[in-house]
Amino acid sequence: MAAAKKQTKQDLEAKIAELEAKLNQLSDQLTSKPAETKPAEVKPAETAKPKPTLPKGSTPKP
Repeated sequence: MAAAKKQTKQDLEAKIAELEAKLNQLSDQLTSKPAETKPAEVKPAETAKPKPTLPKGSTPKP
């Protein structure tokens, strides 16, 4: 199960540096625009409460 291309330590370090640069760039984008990405406040929808139902044959209390 040998890999098609064996990665050396230098290759891996280069890849890590590249990914860290991308991460820093994305992080900067998020921190520079906190107000623009603020989601709208989500309020629960108002629902009508169902009327209480009585068993058949019973009378409602006054």
